[in-house]
Order: sequence, then C-alpha cells, then structure tokens
Amino acid sequence: MDEPDTTVDPFERMKRVDLHDNKIQGESEPKNKHHRTLTLEPTVPINEILTTDPIMKVTLWIGSFGIYNESILTFYSNGFVKRELFILQTFGQEQRIESDWYNQADSAKVLKKFNSFKTHLWPELFVETETITHDGTQWKLEVCKMGEETRSYSGSNAYPPKWRSLKKLFGHY
Repeated sequence: MDEPDTTVDPFERMKRVDLHDNKIQGESEPKNKHHRTLTLEPTVPINEILTTDPIMKVTLWIGSFGIYNESILTFYSNGFVKRELFILQTFGQEQRIESDWYNQADSAKVLKKFNSFKTHLWPELFVETETITHDGTQWKLEVCKMGEETRSYSGSNAYPPKWRSLKKLFGHY
C-alpha cells in the first residue's frame, strides 16, 4: 500500500467545499449561510492510514479535445477519505496534481453525498440522443469496491443526473 504524502506543497492551499451547493469558499456566498463547509486537509496522521485498508476507490475521468482530468476518491475502513485530482492539459502544457484528505466527520458526508448519486442504478453507457456533438466531452466513472466486481459508466456528451454536483464532489469546478 502506498504511504500518504506527508509533505505540504507551499503553493497548495487548503480548500473548503460545501456539499450542499458545491461552492468553493470565497467564490460566492451560498444562499443559506448556515451550511457548514467540509474541510480538505493536506495530511492525515500516518498511524491512522497505516492501520487501515481502502474499501472503495472511485475514479472519474473527464476529457475533451486537448484536456484530460482524473479525480480519485478513496474511502478507507477507518472512515477517512482521500481525494486526488490530476489536471493535464495537452495544449496549454498545464499539469496540476492535488491530493488532500477529508477528516472523519466530513468523510462520512462525502460518502453520503456519493451514495446519493445512486450510481448502481445508472446504465453503463450514456448516449447523446438529440444532436451529435463533435469534439465534445467524454467521461468515465469507475467504482471499485473491495470484494465486488468493478462497475464502469461512461458517456460522450451525455450525462447522468446531477452531473455538475458529481463533478464538484470530485474537485472539477
């Protein structure tokens, strides 16, 4: 098992994500200011991770002409969740990697939010029906649960319900 990165990039900033309206703190005020934002932390105590195993890993790939993004949520048996985001833009030469942890209380909310998408009810393929878009957006979601067969879902210019909310949970804004 890979050990978590315990170094903190000086350019990396701590992020706060509100799972109710999916806003990054500081962008714009949510309509209801009573929503508590969830905290992504740069590290989790190493002893918390060494004694646990991942129980579910969910990967979201989003791509279009010249852009490739990958985001991974890894859920651990001790209740922690790690989120990794890889932004790779071919033409702009941008490469950004972010890796953060939710604390245990917020991790439970992340799991609840992910489960609210009911991916187990999705068809394997989402198909664009009204028009045919060239050079649009392709995506794939892969759910790997310990002891279960991997489930994969994908689409090209066709999306599941609550697509924007799903992308924001994975760090795509």
